[in-house]
Amino acid sequence: MITGVIFSVAPAWMTSHAEPIDALRGVRRSVGRNRHWAQKTLVIGQTAVSLALLSSAAMLGQSLRNLEHQNFGFDTSGRYVVSIDPKDSGYKPEQLAPLFHEIEDRLRTIPGVRMVSAILEAPLNGWVWPHDILIEGKSEPGMRDDLSSGWTRVTPGFFETLGVKMVMGRPITEEDNADTQPVAVINETFAKRFFGKKNPIGQHFGPAPGKNARMYEIVGVASDVNFGDGREPMYFLPEVQSTQFDDPEAEEREVWSHYLYNLVIWAPGNPPGLGAYVKGALANVDPDLVTNGVQSYLEVIHADFAQQNMIASLTSLFGALGLVLAAVGLYGVTAYGVEQRTSEIGVRMALGADRSSVVAMVVRGAFGHVGIGLALGIPAAIGAGHLISSQLFGVWPWDPLMLSGAALLLLIAALIAAVIPARRAATVDPLQALRAE
Repeated sequence: MITGVIFSVAPAWMTSHAEPIDALRGVRRSVGRNRHWAQKTLVIGQTAVSLALLSSAAMLGQSLRNLEHQNFGFDTSGRYVVSIDPKDSGYKPEQLAPLFHEIEDRLRTIPGVRMVSAILEAPLNGWVWPHDILIEGKSEPGMRDDLSSGWTRVTPGFFETLGVKMVMGRPITEEDNADTQPVAVINETFAKRFFGKKNPIGQHFGPAPGKNARMYEIVGVASDVNFGDGREPMYFLPEVQSTQFDDPEAEEREVWSHYLYNLVIWAPGNPPGLGAYVKGALANVDPDLVTNGVQSYLEVIHADFAQQNMIASLTSLFGALGLVLAAVGLYGVTAYGVEQRTSEIGVRMALGADRSSVVAMVVRGAFGHVGIGLALGIPAAIGAGHLISSQLFGVWPWDPLMLSGAALLLLIAALIAAVIPARRAATVDPLQALRAE
């Protein structure tokens, strides 16, 4: 309503200040350029805003593609995630190890399934628990030292199932059981942050405080796996090994961590009917086991970036709308200008101007407005890029390719919008124009 009032009052005010003599001479009488400053300003503003929107849409779209096709640290092809909930199904901690062993044995019998493993929360499908850790033999850390690391629990074969490379040492195996020394596999970022260039194999660490620093022995270093927070320190513990904590909260977290909520399946070639087979196998293990479906990792990735996809789609929609508005505005101002300059165009043609020169004259006038809009829109687009920089991945806020593409698209739309009234101007009959004058 406010927009309707403002944009109806403005032309009404301009009309009320029209000169009666001009009205009596005819509506096609040429008028001064300063009379159309409002229309021209709107076109310039629309062009600038449209460029900022188009550039932002291009940056967000490219950022989304970069996110979905980045290196996650594991092979997503042929990998599936199954969500289960042993805790809500009533399992006790001592029942978990036999449960996961039976589940994995059943799922491996499905045609096309090569490997199966369980994890607390699969990469990109949940969260990671961070806490401070301390390295045995290291001096007391300073107040500003970053000691945080994420952690999770897995069953043997996890790294092989996801296709995660072992950089050093060995993965978690069946030999890592309740009767052996508690072990851990760390990722590359963990090794670099806490050990630098020193070989971490055989070193010990544990959750803060310092009395736990000898709790886990490092047996392997795996390549970084993206759990959703980029490349952060991370360590992996065997499902069947447990440790004791004096702190009640830490002990409760330790017990809960054995309830693994995700199964990861490697089934190359995407065998048909895999979801039904998996559900049937889980039902044979326990009909009351809570299961929340089977997803391919392509679906997991798409869901993980749903918010970015929505933002990119909305921005693209607004960019397209801005482009249409700018083109329509330019068309309207150009067509109105041609209408007002009909007599002038007729005189020019009567004096020898050909149609191509008339078209060029009209298009030059239209592109003058577009040029000013682009000059204002480029800084606005760069500023918009900085505002959305937190949503960008692998894209500069001032990406010249994105800016050039948006400007080119805008110029094409402006050319189409300007050519239509320009060609109409070229069809003016000089005799009729002079008679009207």
